[in-house]
Formats: sequence, structure tokens, C-alpha cells
Amino acid sequence: MPVVRAAALTLLTGLWLWSGSVFTPWAEDLDPRLWLYDLRYYAGFGLLFWGVAEAALLLRRSRQGGEVRARRATVAGLLSLSAAAVLASAWLMHTEAGLRWRLRASAEALAPLALPAYADRRQRIGWFLVDTRRMPCGDQAWLWLGRPFGGGTGINQALVHSPQTLPKSPQAAAFRFRALDAGWWLAYQRAGSYSAAADGTMTCIPGLPAASHASGLRFIDPP
Repeated sequence: MPVVRAAALTLLTGLWLWSGSVFTPWAEDLDPRLWLYDLRYYAGFGLLFWGVAEAALLLRRSRQGGEVRARRATVAGLLSLSAAAVLASAWLMHTEAGLRWRLRASAEALAPLALPAYADRRQRIGWFLVDTRRMPCGDQAWLWLGRPFGGGTGINQALVHSPQTLPKSPQAAAFRFRALDAGWWLAYQRAGSYSAAADGTMTCIPGLPAASHASGLRFIDPP
């Protein structure tokens, strides 16, 4: 029974990770799925508590010595697999090193989008979900990133292609840039400093760098 529960936890953890990834069939749809976002949010806590409980039971059984060693090893392996998958996903999606890895893994898919263009078609590009393509400063391609929960789920971040220099900024106070790889930068937008009314009416100037990915995220949403 403990093995069955641990296997079910591992399977549900994999399904939970996949359901919030850019590789789902619905990731490119514009239909809002905030219900899915909320469901994943609370289900994540449920899986966490379940995993902690299984680990505690495994530790208790190990101390009592009332269970076959092979069975304990199987449960421990399944719990470790679940934890490793969650940690790997967090590393990929929330760290600068993971961001650079995703960019390198998506290099071939991103190459055709390095040229400035305008498009509102939502599409998956490698490990990224691109909501829109813009060219606010003419000679730079801006790919605005979104999440796989439908239209309007942007993250105030964009991949900007500027192989020679720091990208130009259409509104200096609203953007910071972090160099990634192969001429790509990540733009961080502070929504409170961005003026839609001034968009396109200002002269683009050299942008300001972000000291790190973490500082760029703090720029988006200051404490």
C-alpha cells in the first residue's frame, strides 16, 4: 500500500508539473484558464503535504523496522523522484541559470524570430510561450512572454534581440535589461512606470541594465 500511494503521488506530481508547462495542448490558446491556475496553486499545497506525510511515515516505519527493506527503498525512490522533478522545474522556471538553459535549448526555434516584426499570434517557441511580437525601437525584436493559462496572463517580461549593445528602451523608467545568450536579453517591465499613452511617441534611448535576474524581478514588482 505505501508503494501504491507513493507511485500515485509521483504520477500526480508529474501531471501537476505538465499542466502548468508550455508543452500542454492548450498553452497556445487565448481562452482564459484562471481556474486552472487556481486549481494548480492549491493542488500544489496538497501534493506538498501529502509528500511530507509519506516521508514522515516512511521514517517512522524505518525506525520501527517493521517493513521490508526493498519496499522502503522503493517508496524512498519514488518520493525522491517527485521532489527532484519539482526542484528541477523550479530551477528551470525561476532561476537565471534555468532561463539561460531554456534559451540555449530554444535557440533553433528562436532564430527566425530574431528579426523585428509585429504579430499578435500566441505561440510556443521552444521552452517559451510568446504572447506577442513587437518592435518598439525599430531594429530590435521584442517577444513578450506569457503563461499557459490563456490570454492576459503575461509576466511583464520580454526576450529582446540586440546582438551588439544593450537594448534601446522606449520608456527609460519602465524597463531594465539582463544579458542572456546569443544576442538575447530579458526585458523587465514595471507596469506602474509604463505609460501606454506615451508608447510610440518617445525617442528610444539606451536601456538600463539589471544587476541580476533577481533584481530584475524585484524591478517588476518592488517590495
